[in-house]
Amino acid sequence: MEYDDEEEDTVADVISEGQQVPQMKARGRRTQVMAPKVDIPQGWTPPCFAKTADEEQFLVGVMGENKLLKTLTPSDRHTLMAALDKQDFAAGAVIIKQGDAGDKFYIVIDGECDISVEGKGSVMKAKKGLTFGELALLHNAPRAATVTALTPVKTFTLDMLSFKGILMTKMESDQTAYLGFLDAVPGIADLSKGEKQKMASALKEHVYEAGMPIITEGDVGNEMFIIRDGEVKCTKNGSAAEVSRRLTRGDFFGELALKSSEKRAATVTTTVKTTVLSMHRSAYERITTSLEELLARQSLGQQRS
Repeated sequence: MEYDDEEEDTVADVISEGQQVPQMKARGRRTQVMAPKVDIPQGWTPPCFAKTADEEQFLVGVMGENKLLKTLTPSDRHTLMAALDKQDFAAGAVIIKQGDAGDKFYIVIDGECDISVEGKGSVMKAKKGLTFGELALLHNAPRAATVTALTPVKTFTLDMLSFKGILMTKMESDQTAYLGFLDAVPGIADLSKGEKQKMASALKEHVYEAGMPIITEGDVGNEMFIIRDGEVKCTKNGSAAEVSRRLTRGDFFGELALKSSEKRAATVTTTVKTTVLSMHRSAYERITTSLEELLARQSLGQQRS
């Protein structure tokens, strides 16, 4: 099922604990209201259902293509993958009905479903690898379509409690881990506790295989990066010559483009599998000038030209 980028961008808002969640504006077809904070029962732990190697490979591919799930960190997707349960439907079964409340989403493993909208009839067919019901994870909107099994259908399913419980718990543990990590990063460790908390809450994790460019010279830059694990090299103008020492855990790069409208000054490429934490320009600007001053001093120690 299709949904737009604004809906995709609200994932963090929905699962952030203790924040007032805003209402989404009506966009013609229906009014969509953000789901309220989900209360996770004390002692709750995420479910874990065994998967075969083939099933895991299948889910990795599906999650990598899904607009909602591909925005999550690899570790988040792994935990959600484990929580997916199987549910089978006989031919003719109504899997979801337009207008009903929704609390699950589905991934088709095998079989074929018809997706229909009242007044329009059949609008598409759902086959292996297609997902539907994602909006139930984000909104209190009623089901927007009816999904009927045309053949016997096998699915993976995930309920709203598991999705939000996993992500809320993970966000809390990530922020704690990020704070500990930032305390050991030269320069950033000198920020105030409040500034480091703001920074930790704004960080997003990305994993790059060896040989992949993280930033490319000449591109517009809206993010800075801190290396959590791995190593990168910095080059210019397509030359193999490196313009700085290799950057490793605790080193950062990309901040220069955030201080001006200038484009990326170098290409940064992984030399091994590397995990980085990124921070967007908007968050960078919220953490006062003290971060800029500290990073400017520390970049000299990284021998970057």
